[in-house]
Parts: sequence; structure tokens; C-alpha cells
Amino acid sequence: MTRSTEHFNPVIDRKLRCSCCNQGQLSIAAFIILETVRMHFDSPVTITSGPRCKKHNQAEGGSRNSEHLIKDGEDVDAVDIQVAGQTPQAVYMYLKNLPYSNLLGIGKYKTFTHVDVRGYAARW
Repeated sequence: MTRSTEHFNPVIDRKLRCSCCNQGQLSIAAFIILETVRMHFDSPVTITSGPRCKKHNQAEGGSRNSEHLIKDGEDVDAVDIQVAGQTPQAVYMYLKNLPYSNLLGIGKYKTFTHVDVRGYAARW
């Protein structure tokens, strides 16, 4: 079953699946986060990285236990995003202040923000 929302569709945005093998899909929780960010900032959200197969993850320099990894057909809970007109710091702070942020992994990088639904708070 392919998931999509009003603003995010894997047929249009190839980053919603592994870009090298077109496998994997985002979890419903990840889609909810994406739509929440999109609605809050009222700006387009670009996914710079979503689900990754092992080969793609290695090419990206991802950790062996990356939340982006496609594992045994499970949905992936991690995305790296850019929000038009917003800094990674602004997106990070918004995510950090969500009422359920204790369930999120949130990382701020120079050009993007990472968010995943790992079930406990992680920050970097």
C-alpha cells in the first residue's frame, strides 16, 4: 500500500522511497510529522533523504543503525527536510517544542533538519 497525503506523494517525490532502488516507505507517523511541519510554516517542505536501503545508507555515510534504514519490510520513521524560507534551527526548535517531542529524534545540520519517530527523545 502506497501512502500519500495532500502535500507528499511518493509517485512525485522519489525521496519518499529509497532513491537508488525505489524500495521502502515512510510510516504514517512520519507523514503526520511532515504534514504538521508543512501546515505550521505554511511553506513547502523538501525531503532531502527518506528511506534508504543498506547500500544507499552506506553511500550517504549513514550510521549502521540509521533510522533511515529499510529493515525487513518495516516502514521507515526518518526524514531529512528543508522548509522553504526557514533555517534548520527554526525547524529544529519547532519540532523540539511539539507536545510529543519526547518521542522524536531531532537533529540540526547546516542545510537540513532530521526528524524521526524513534519512541524516545534524541537530540543533536
